[in-house]
Amino acid sequence: MLDPNDAIILACAARQGALASEATAQTGLSRVAVSRRIQKLADAGYLQRHGSGTRQTYSLGARRFWLGVQTRQSLLQGGGEMAVWEVHLAPLLLDLPRNIKSLAQTAFTEMLNNALDHSGGERVLMGLHLDAGQLQMLVADDGVGIFGKVAQAAQLFDPRLAILELSKGKYTTAAEGHSGMGIFVSSRMMDGFAIESRGLRFDPHEATQPLPRFDWIDSNAQLKPLGAQTVVRMGIAVDSTRSPNDVYLKYFDPDEVGGQAFHTTEIPVRLAQLSSELVSRSQAKWVMERATQFKTVVLDFEGVVFVGQAFVDEVFRVFATAHPELRIKTMGLTPEVEKLVRMFGGAQAVQP
Repeated sequence: MLDPNDAIILACAARQGALASEATAQTGLSRVAVSRRIQKLADAGYLQRHGSGTRQTYSLGARRFWLGVQTRQSLLQGGGEMAVWEVHLAPLLLDLPRNIKSLAQTAFTEMLNNALDHSGGERVLMGLHLDAGQLQMLVADDGVGIFGKVAQAAQLFDPRLAILELSKGKYTTAAEGHSGMGIFVSSRMMDGFAIESRGLRFDPHEATQPLPRFDWIDSNAQLKPLGAQTVVRMGIAVDSTRSPNDVYLKYFDPDEVGGQAFHTTEIPVRLAQLSSELVSRSQAKWVMERATQFKTVVLDFEGVVFVGQAFVDEVFRVFATAHPELRIKTMGLTPEVEKLVRMFGGAQAVQP
């Protein structure tokens, strides 16, 4: 695995200065040690050699990498998330398509801002890796842990329900400074998105195409001795045609302002299963909690193999009758689950 000294060497190469001399000064390593690292990075494709013999020069290769660990306080005092983006990440992505840079910037800065404003930790780990057409980014902190913090603030009996609340959007533990849109929007901008904290994991694509482990970093090792309490990992293919507007216009109303503009949410109902199946009215109420903050609620049944009568009745008759102004739609239904939803909720319950 690569480490922060490798990131420093690659940053020096991006500035196209005297690579070995500058990297030696910044890393504190010996000239010999730096030269060895330069050769390994070049052999691995992170650096590109020019010339031959003792006159070789280097520029960034096709593969890109950056890794840094800073105290949360120093990040806040040094310009926050945008300073990190401008100084460390943007120079590595200059040759990527504009839409990819925009998507990556939005997701990375949103998640880094969350770590700075909400984690209460001492240190933040940040990373980027580009290889084989895949851009991967990471933000981790040694703070209180996102799911536990949300569960405590929302008085949830099980921290797994915090994942359900976060997946809906419009939830924040600091309403005076945040809208609660960051995780929802960032997860839709990326091809893959996962938050891991204290043994729990949120991945909106978990049921069909979960984000694989990153083999270029060990976040817990980098944040020793306290260990990482919240790790956010993001990935996107650099040939994606998605744009930020594609995401915004799907879930937001351009004729509204602020929180009111966020009109559509997608709720992965499998998160209400916990260790069981979706059979109870309590589970239905967990799913529909705060649903009235939206105009359209899309219930995503991916990963659900069975639903009970009480669950379906509570959602599609009791709740729907009490809130006729709210549009409830479904997606990800297996044929078996669709039959049960139609049986207990009526044909109108299955609206794509």
